[in-house]
Amino acid sequence: MEKLALSFAAVALVSGAAQAATPAYPDNPDVIWKGNFEGGAASLSGNCSYGDNGWCNEQSIRPQQIQVVDDPVFEGHHAVRFEVKYGDAYKTYSDERSILTPPLQMWEDEGNERWYRWQVMWPQDYVGSYPKWDQLGTPSARSPGGSIVEWHHSNGGTETGSAPLYFRGGDKFIEICLVDQATSACRETISLTELVRGHWHDFVMHAKWSSDPSIGYLEIWIDGVNVLPKHIGSNKYPGMQNYLAIGLYRNAHIGDPNLLYPDGTHVYGTDGAPGVAYVDGFIAGKTHDSVVPPGTLADPTSAGSASGTAAPTNPGEPNSTTPVSRAGIGFPQSGCSSSGFQSAWLALPLFGLFALRRRRLAA
Repeated sequence: MEKLALSFAAVALVSGAAQAATPAYPDNPDVIWKGNFEGGAASLSGNCSYGDNGWCNEQSIRPQQIQVVDDPVFEGHHAVRFEVKYGDAYKTYSDERSILTPPLQMWEDEGNERWYRWQVMWPQDYVGSYPKWDQLGTPSARSPGGSIVEWHHSNGGTETGSAPLYFRGGDKFIEICLVDQATSACRETISLTELVRGHWHDFVMHAKWSSDPSIGYLEIWIDGVNVLPKHIGSNKYPGMQNYLAIGLYRNAHIGDPNLLYPDGTHVYGTDGAPGVAYVDGFIAGKTHDSVVPPGTLADPTSAGSASGTAAPTNPGEPNSTTPVSRAGIGFPQSGCSSSGFQSAWLALPLFGLFALRRRRLAA
């Protein structure tokens, strides 16, 4: 365990040295991009040139929505705090959002095979779902409390409808939603593992991006445990590209202080029902080892993970005695029980980058 902790510390040291708009891991050609927040506020926007590290575009209307913080963090010295509440509608785009998008090398074409790693912490008071505004007489009708990581779609212009893939925190589980393009509803909702509030969940995802249901696939590990074995199916739309977005995104009705139950009580309260989540350490690469250095606690082949059981302490918190969640194999369901992602999801503005969008790293 001491050796593993030292390995992780070395990774954190490299992360702390990384700056926005600098080459990603120049000694590792398989790293495509690094999206940590060690550059402070400069990490959040403006890093739009092909090959930059850091984030390109920011969608928020209040300074409190997206903030670099030094506590809590998973690696290095900084993470990002996302907040969204009623009224946080960016320009003319749909629903409430606090969103970051990366530079062009993170746009995915048909057939791209990629590895990703990131961390999310949902705080102790995080609310995973809310009453469905148009079905208040049905207590089981709920709308998700917000997606946190998603891959959206575009063919070079603004697209309507839901993104092909969402990660979100529910009331009890971390879930993914694989979307049916025709209906914008989840064709599959997969509960990956128990959501542990106040805990840094460490995600590793292996994706083959394809609109062909016999070619596309996802594999997902959380806290070193394989929670989704190779899951074959389409994960992008025909003729389009996927691009990454992180941050809280939820239906625009949530938090409406004017919405009342028949007895006159407020459905969401009067404070806009703010939701908060933290993200750290995003990295993308062409190989497993480029995003998960061998021997670190997140490595599924390392001690404590190879047998399918989680390591005894939270990676990134070497002195913590809090056990990581005991992840279970995901179980698909038919459709989305709450239709928070069924409303039109207008594509994120691309700020004049379409002329460069065909420049790609080799798959």
